[in-house]
Amino acid sequence: MLYPIHNQLILNPADVPAETYSTLFFSLMPKLDSTRSAVILGVPFHDVTLNETIARLASVIEHRDPVYWATANLDFAYQASVDVELQRILVESDLVLCDGKPLVWASRMIGAPLREPVASSDLMPRIAQEAAARGWKVFLLGGGQDALAAALIKLRARYSNLQVDGYSSPYAQLLEIDFENISTRIAAAKPDILLVAFGCPKQEKWIYINHRRLGVPMCVGIGATVDLLGGKFRQAPRWMKIVGAEWLFRLRQEPRRLFNRYLIDLLFFVRALRAQRRALSPNTPAPSTSEAVVSAAPVLNTDIRTIVWRGRIDTAAISSGQVPAPAADLPPGGVVALDLSDVTFIDSTGLGFLLSGYRRSIASGGGLVLVRPSSAVTGLVAAMKLDRILPVVEEAARARAALGLTAPARTNTAAAEDLVLSIQGELTATRVPGLSRWIEQAWSARTDATRLVLDLSAVRFMDSSGLGLLIQSHRLAAARSGSKLVLRQPSENVRNVLRLAKVDGVLNIE
Repeated sequence: MLYPIHNQLILNPADVPAETYSTLFFSLMPKLDSTRSAVILGVPFHDVTLNETIARLASVIEHRDPVYWATANLDFAYQASVDVELQRILVESDLVLCDGKPLVWASRMIGAPLREPVASSDLMPRIAQEAAARGWKVFLLGGGQDALAAALIKLRARYSNLQVDGYSSPYAQLLEIDFENISTRIAAAKPDILLVAFGCPKQEKWIYINHRRLGVPMCVGIGATVDLLGGKFRQAPRWMKIVGAEWLFRLRQEPRRLFNRYLIDLLFFVRALRAQRRALSPNTPAPSTSEAVVSAAPVLNTDIRTIVWRGRIDTAAISSGQVPAPAADLPPGGVVALDLSDVTFIDSTGLGFLLSGYRRSIASGGGLVLVRPSSAVTGLVAAMKLDRILPVVEEAARARAALGLTAPARTNTAAAEDLVLSIQGELTATRVPGLSRWIEQAWSARTDATRLVLDLSAVRFMDSSGLGLLIQSHRLAAARSGSKLVLRQPSENVRNVLRLAKVDGVLNIE
């Protein structure tokens, strides 16, 4: 029998991974989520200064609830536009920091100005300074072996009280990284802050899969910062950072590696910014007082909370407190049905506010769906490619079904040679252990089957741990003579992960 626990289905409650109970426990704790965010080129960036970031870091370490941050630059935004897994990771991030002046410029051009960039190259020294003063322990993971050793020497010399350790793990593909070795080293160091330098999107995907079970209060990807600290590359002069010309300095050091990337990023910047401004074009008339009023009608029907937004969902309405928070005080496993049928306009800050509710609802083990969104909403959501992430329903009663929370994974044995296992909802790190055991037991019980068929038509989202489950299932089926794995009707989001991992030609897709 399958038991639904925190958006996963397991065979026996005794099989629940410890991190699942941890997730449930921490979902009841107060969340630090009052920071304004704005969606820029498809990514929700938080409007924080460097000083505010450090203050938030102190609060996170005090609460001890494992979270992750992202320092996202223009290349992150481009990669998220083609990689739905990365975009979802950024949407769920506790904090997304704006790493680069071009994104600040873009924020001003869409009417949602960010006050300043918070680059990883600036954040790292400040974290080291604060950690030395407050007694926080820091662990650096990744970077070249020589660069990491040099970085540790420099940090210890500059900050005499800093407790810092590190490990340069051997290069490996994401799913082949030696997690056990890494986790043993991290557990021995007992850090408060884990800084991961695998590069984007590898570091973000690794953190997303593993941050809960590592138990470190703060995990954040820092890209090439270890190499910069270690002297492998030189940092741009301060004046170049201020005027937004840091990329020229980097390009001069690595022209072969960075030229094509910067060209692709530039073309994406122009196209995506134009699309976002076009979607925001109805903002030209000045809103009247009546248009700015937003009414709420929260109704708790079992565990579905219906909230209605009306009128203009913009910066002014949100800052004045007129817009009800979508997932405030949502119980564990609760679902939000956000009715947007009467929304006349939504800006980038309004969309960021919506995504903050989505993130909170996901963290609680439930989810958020949009009910009959107006054309003003669908236009901006589609332009930002967030329609890949935000489910849409015609009525609130269908919210749980749209999220895949109503039907358990099930077995279908209609064809004699097939074992058909249908999976609903999401294939993420919390669900994989239970699903793995279920697939293995079901396959072992059908010794006559020659095809292990996983029906993925109702899987809305899959992260890299879900991809690992599919590869594991492929090997499981291949171990039986004359047998194979078949993936039936994977959704477009699942296909996106398969394509980017370059396994769509290896796994049999029906």
